[in-house]
Amino acid sequence: MSEGNSGERGTNRHKMKILGVCGGIGSGKSTACQLMVDSLGCAACIDADKLAHVVYEPGSRALEEIISEFGKDILDDSNDSQIDRKKLGAIVFNDSKSMSKLEQIVWPHVRDKIEERIEEVTRENQLQDTSNNGNIIIVEAALLLETNWDDLLDGLWVVRSLPSVATQRLRENRGLTEEEALIRIRAQEKRRGIGNSGGDDCDDGGISDNLLNEVENGVVTAVITNDGTLEDLEKSLEKALYDPTSFKR
Repeated sequence: MSEGNSGERGTNRHKMKILGVCGGIGSGKSTACQLMVDSLGCAACIDADKLAHVVYEPGSRALEEIISEFGKDILDDSNDSQIDRKKLGAIVFNDSKSMSKLEQIVWPHVRDKIEERIEEVTRENQLQDTSNNGNIIIVEAALLLETNWDDLLDGLWVVRSLPSVATQRLRENRGLTEEEALIRIRAQEKRRGIGNSGGDDCDDGGISDNLLNEVENGVVTAVITNDGTLEDLEKSLEKALYDPTSFKR
């Protein structure tokens, strides 16, 4: 995006706050984002991971770049113009270098889509009441801490859960076996804001030193623990939304 467009974006959305929400698989970050929109009055949630699916569309630049990197074996057997996400997933979830290469291809395209959607939501809300969190647009993505999008976000929250809780959710909600769930959780163990959130062996299920450092350095502005009920989660989110320290600006 051009520098001129960036200035225009700042003007158009000066009344809106952009809140990034990240967290590992099974942490409940999507549930948290939905609660903030449906129950706590936030304007909208932009799901970056879903937008990533859009940039995979047949004929897109991202698709061409992915095929160039990973080869035609990742294409769907019944439709060679589409990626078979299971085939691609089998590669990247088992090899961190491959995952990094995929992210380097996809995320710049996703950011463009996010900025377009922010502009749309801002225009839609120009005449709306932006009190009671109506001025907050949520950007949800698992790996926000690794995207270097600090210039886009007014706050960045990490939703965390114990591995045992995340595993149970993945078994119940996605039909994964325990082994499949653990493979996906372990694939994210070293990712910022995901695998650094404490483990079942913590005496109090507490936050890890790595994540505390992110908070102390002002990178992460709030940590939401989601090991309990939906009611517990909603209370934690509401408290954070009304806490000025949960935002950078």
